Amino acid sequence: MSSFNDSTTRGHAKTEDVTGHYQSAVHLGFVACMVVFVLLYSSTYLSLAATWADTGTFQYAFLIFPISAVLVWSRRQWLSRVAARARPSGLWLIAALGGLWLLGAVANVNLAQHVAVVVIWPAMVYTFYGPRVAGVLAFALGYLLFAIPFGNFMVGPLQTVTAHLSVIALKLTGVPVIMDGHFIDTPASAWHVAEACSGIKFFVATTAFGVLYAHLFFTSLRRRLIFVVVALFVPIIANALRVYFTILIGEYFGMHYASGTDHLIFGWQFFGTVLIVLFLCGWPWHQPAPEGPVADSGLPENAAARMRWMVPATMVLIILPATWYAATGLMASHNAAPGLTALPPQLAAVTALDEDANGQATPPGRDLDVHLSRRYGDIARPIQVDYLGADAGSDGPDMLNIRQKLYDPSAWTHTASPSTILAQDNGSSFVVLRLKQAQGDGRRIILYSYRIGDRWTGSSTTFKLEQALDRLLGMPAPTGLLVISEAGQTEPKALLPVARAAASSIMDGS
Repeated sequence: MSSFNDSTTRGHAKTEDVTGHYQSAVHLGFVACMVVFVLLYSSTYLSLAATWADTGTFQYAFLIFPISAVLVWSRRQWLSRVAARARPSGLWLIAALGGLWLLGAVANVNLAQHVAVVVIWPAMVYTFYGPRVAGVLAFALGYLLFAIPFGNFMVGPLQTVTAHLSVIALKLTGVPVIMDGHFIDTPASAWHVAEACSGIKFFVATTAFGVLYAHLFFTSLRRRLIFVVVALFVPIIANALRVYFTILIGEYFGMHYASGTDHLIFGWQFFGTVLIVLFLCGWPWHQPAPEGPVADSGLPENAAARMRWMVPATMVLIILPATWYAATGLMASHNAAPGLTALPPQLAAVTALDEDANGQATPPGRDLDVHLSRRYGDIARPIQVDYLGADAGSDGPDMLNIRQKLYDPSAWTHTASPSTILAQDNGSSFVVLRLKQAQGDGRRIILYSYRIGDRWTGSSTTFKLEQALDRLLGMPAPTGLLVISEAGQTEPKALLPVARAAASSIMDGS
């Protein structure tokens, strides 16, 4: 009996030694691969942090990674009950994320790159540690998705909802009010529900922290979903009330109390109070923490051998996209040619205004390789021509982002849906925007087209796809945005000769 017990003890000790050795190998492989990944893609992480800092909407995201780390640490007792079982199938997900990052890099789409460098963390955990460990850390890893800056498309709808709800509240309390779009007129003043007043900051932050609260204090799926839904609607209603109270303060106590520093302080105090009240209201229904997973043990066959080939394979998948992007960038810089230095003094039948030979471009842009602007025709109603471009393979600004800043949406509204007109027989096209001042009778017409090499297109999708394909194949071409604009209600066809001449001049000069 004694010899049997001794052999059993030695068998358990041997199993624990093998298990500990395997766990250490997994830890070392995971850490090594993630260190290499973070170093290679550090510029994308810096871009992610810059987006958090520059757009106030996502400043809360600085807390997401630390919160996730704390959540992982809080599950350390659960993790001790489950064994790491690597899943080579996760390499397909790592390869897909590398491809997503590469496509985002060559197409200059930050969102794709940001998704890749965030989702890589749960993908790597699943690949190295397997489904049991990934399941224990599911929420901590999934919570990282809130670090992705996404949701600005909701600004417009939130502005509209806020304006309507605040006007309803004003009417219910007897304040005379007229609403025109996002503009609200009252006896005291004219108010504008601007983008900063849409409540998008509070909406995304409340959603993120509401999801965290639901996970920490509720265990049933039903209660978690109810609380998250409430956390989605509360900030919308609260923001409408903030706008309502701001207007009331201006009406009854004076505009100096409803604007400036007092306006900002009131906003933050109001939102902070709403968030605390929301969490306090959820507390009476909180539930005890769930029990941990059933203890697990044992190793898959050939575990050590699997680690020996999985780590190098993962390294290859990590290094390949960054290497490919760097190599095509070097090819682009080697093939770069001098670009256009000035717009011509005459386009079609119109002549440039001499005093505008060095004029500033209307569309804003930073870090451009080419930035040309000139006015043509009658000085009383000139035709403005702007060309904003980037050399082949340049890491300059995204042309789609520049196009979105051609006009201030709070000051101008569309009088018709954007349309497309053909400018050349070869399929070149321009998009037509017809604009009207939000407050006033001013009108403006804008024609714009994207350049990709020797081609022009009004389609942002076509532009992005061709730009990405050219760079991916190591044959990047110069890109740009040509903008023709004129005040008034000019017919688009009247500006087409100028647009054609400007496009031809840019091609000949580049």
